[in-house]
Amino acid sequence: MSMHPQALDELGRARYALLRSFRRDGTPVDTPIWFGLDGDGDALLFRTKVGPKTRRLAARRDVELAACDYRGRVRAGAPTVAGRATILSGAEAERANRMLHRRYGWQWNVVPLIKIPGVTNVHQDLCVRQKLRRARDRRVWPDSVIVRVELP
Repeated sequence: MSMHPQALDELGRARYALLRSFRRDGTPVDTPIWFGLDGDGDALLFRTKVGPKTRRLAARRDVELAACDYRGRVRAGAPTVAGRATILSGAEAERANRMLHRRYGWQWNVVPLIKIPGVTNVHQDLCVRQKLRRARDRRVWPDSVIVRVELP
């Protein structure tokens, strides 16, 4: 993927972005994400479960992004943008989570908890009581983090 000035415009109109992070050996790993643009579009915010992706981002902060569909399919020739990821904590993470909740509404806390064909769902195995608790919880979940990607 290469940087392209139209990428920010496309991301601004998209509901999903393909996040390309990199393993220590440089191998790319693509993941579709829900996201929100922060401020004047100088940063992108997303939530992820603590695990392999957060370890990749801690080891190598460089990422690439492109608008995509819910399965991560980027249309041919779609522009991309490079960025640097930072895992947020505390008040910054909570503010970003509120912004993302406003963008996605009720789906923000419900969709990650249910099985959707063709979509990797990291929280689908929680018990019903935990799912109900999380569906109502407006805070950052204990096993999740909010990531900020600085854009050019």
